[in-house]
Amino acid sequence: MLSNKQILSVQKINALLPQPGRKKMSATICYYCRYINETEYSFCTNCGYPLHDNVLVSAYKKIIRERNTALFKAESSVLVARIVLYIMGAFLSLGIFFIFADGNQKYFIVLLAVLLSGLFFFLAFWSQKNPFTALLTAFVILIVFSAVNIFGKLEQSFTTIAGITGMSLCLALLFVVLKGVQGAYRINLIKQQMQLHI
Repeated sequence: MLSNKQILSVQKINALLPQPGRKKMSATICYYCRYINETEYSFCTNCGYPLHDNVLVSAYKKIIRERNTALFKAESSVLVARIVLYIMGAFLSLGIFFIFADGNQKYFIVLLAVLLSGLFFFLAFWSQKNPFTALLTAFVILIVFSAVNIFGKLEQSFTTIAGITGMSLCLALLFVVLKGVQGAYRINLIKQQMQLHI
């Protein structure tokens, strides 16, 4: 136990020491992410949401709506491209029935159909985890096969109904997959922006 004299001595020493400033504690909770900010801040230090200005709040909400709309459109184009890849894989798997055809090249056709079917099924499945790379790979493969098909039978491609139909189908598939590639790229950009703000 300290004596009264010692207590007075400690109090005198304590009075001579610099006293820490007493700061008034006040906080504002962000409406968007529930992060606790100091009251004098104008924007949330976690997500950038305006804390006090209603005009800025409405502008921020508009940006979020536009971002969500762009994300939905991009995801829709990726989904359509993925479905097209699944359809192509299913269509090419029908090439297995060439095994019952006559001819020397039937085994080669069946093997090629099975390999291409598996490739497009794999790309469609892969596009769920990494849509940009998978769809870009599918686009390059489609360009190569379309070029081989069109330039291999150049005269028939432009003069016969089957050639024009085949060329139109190739162009339509390329367009759909290209839209999917663009959508996947936009998804990556939007997600990067969201990581910067959240």
